[in-house]
Amino acid sequence: MEQDTSVKNQKLTEIFAKMNLSELPAISGHVNEVLKITLNNRATVNELSTVILKDYSLTNKVLQVANSAYYISGARISTIDRAVAALGLDVIRELAVSISLIEEFLRSGGEKDGLSKQMAISLLSANLSKLLVQKYKIPVSPEEAYICSLLHDLGRIIMTIYFPDVYRRIETGTTSGSSEDAMCRLMFKQLTFHEIGAEIARFWNFSDTIIACMDPSPPEAESLVDELHLLQNLSVFSNLFIRAVCDKKPPHIMARRFKNLFPIKMIPVLEMCLSLADTMGSVSGVIRYGLTKLKYRSKCIATTHKYQKKSAA
Repeated sequence: MEQDTSVKNQKLTEIFAKMNLSELPAISGHVNEVLKITLNNRATVNELSTVILKDYSLTNKVLQVANSAYYISGARISTIDRAVAALGLDVIRELAVSISLIEEFLRSGGEKDGLSKQMAISLLSANLSKLLVQKYKIPVSPEEAYICSLLHDLGRIIMTIYFPDVYRRIETGTTSGSSEDAMCRLMFKQLTFHEIGAEIARFWNFSDTIIACMDPSPPEAESLVDELHLLQNLSVFSNLFIRAVCDKKPPHIMARRFKNLFPIKMIPVLEMCLSLADTMGSVSGVIRYGLTKLKYRSKCIATTHKYQKKSAA
């Protein structure tokens, strides 16, 4: 057991060295400040605007999305305060978190195809999670569900950026029938994506809730007031559902695992997924590119039609 821990720690040290620790405090300070405000129910519009305005690139991106055809029509928006007034605090919060993470990861370099696909899946999952909370009245904060689902696969994203060759070998192995956990442990000295993501999240001082929601096999919530377990299961469900669509696997088979918690109906959820295909490209060019590489929209349409035919039969 001690030997396994030593091997894992050695590999984590290697991963952290590859990421260049000297660059991490800047990421921590920027992203974590946005996250803290996003998760604070008492946060004000002014507080959030102040944080956004600290970053020139983030300010421009928020204004760009606020002025997109999907979000607003009419007079051009030229200030963050007006963007908040037009879109609402929740939308601005989500854009700030999403865009800040995308920007930071893109600055890290890495392979464009792999990173853009992973970021697109995480953003789709985050938005699906929020829609599920609202439609099915799941008793958790929609914004917290969004952020926890967005960061659920942080370890996978980090590995895509810093170890693209190894990540492709893991993908090849899973395509051939091996389990993802087994491939990760083989390639990363017994570490899994979940463990890598959790360690990095701790270094960045992310909340305990976000870290707990990275667990791929959380305990089932014992009641509908068990907020943490609901968030954990919702984060796993939304990410697995989007991946099932992208991998052209029947999502209802995966959904059975969560039927006691989320008594969802397949066609409405697939229709939600399809609606996201038409809206997510507004966030950034890398997301549009990722959706195209995933062929997400066409896969979503094909899956929806399949279940509609089954329902009509």
